[in-house]
Amino acid sequence: MELRWLESFVVVAEELHFARASVRLHLAPSALSAQIRALESHLGVRLVDRGRRTRPALTSAGRLFLEEARLTLAQAARAEAVGRRAGRGELGHAQIAYVASAAFSGVLTDVLTRCAAPGTELTVQVRELETPAQLEALACGDIDVGFLRFRPEYPPEVTATCLLTEQVVLALPAGAPLAAYDAVPAAQLRDECFVAPHFDEEYGCRDQILEVAEQGGFSPRCAPPVRDFIAALTMVGGGLGVALVPDSLRRVQIPGVAFRPLADVAPTTRLVGAYRKGEASPAVRAVIRRLREAAAATATA
Repeated sequence: MELRWLESFVVVAEELHFARASVRLHLAPSALSAQIRALESHLGVRLVDRGRRTRPALTSAGRLFLEEARLTLAQAARAEAVGRRAGRGELGHAQIAYVASAAFSGVLTDVLTRCAAPGTELTVQVRELETPAQLEALACGDIDVGFLRFRPEYPPEVTATCLLTEQVVLALPAGAPLAAYDAVPAAQLRDECFVAPHFDEEYGCRDQILEVAEQGGFSPRCAPPVRDFIAALTMVGGGLGVALVPDSLRRVQIPGVAFRPLADVAPTTRLVGAYRKGEASPAVRAVIRRLREAAAATATA
């Protein structure tokens, strides 16, 4: 049974006049009559009485069938609309993961806000996940987009867009003598113990600590690694060391923690959005577009 048969039948039922129905449907009267006959033949029942001297009228079967035909056409229209919107990335589902520090950068919330724009019905599930676990989850398809700290290399099937480059600042106990500095010289950190997230032992934080130590002329002393920057700040607040953290972490209000810029060295850190190359899902591609829009907005701010 073809949808065009149903559409023709509904218009005939509304007009009860084949000529007017033909005009509405932009069909020749003979073609319209052929469609109605094809529908009746398919169903094995007469739907329209075609009186020669009277106007056409619906049979009892035609009246019953009319309601179902209208419902079927409406559902088909909804299905088509959903399919088209899904193809444009306006509908669908995406899994997003982020490192804890990304939540304070503003970029993550910007992307989520763009995904919730009017006319868009993307279902986005968000969860915190460490950088190495994100890269594994991206590669195997467990997540679709990751917000993580820059890595010099990514799995072959994963690529990344830089979302934000920010200054690295020193987090230190608020009551420490170093807190009296407006900007802390690297050499003054000679006797400090550095706290860093464990997943950054090979990238990022380790390089930043070495850069500061080289400028200050000392070999750095590091505390046992912690899970993330929030844990590092908690240790700093407890007086157990200092930490080099992204500037956006200043927004974290942990008792006993002060933030100061470095006086004579300026390390930076990058937050990136990572995703699979050649992504097939229209919904995920829509999230990636919004991620790129957020990156462009940050770059021009």
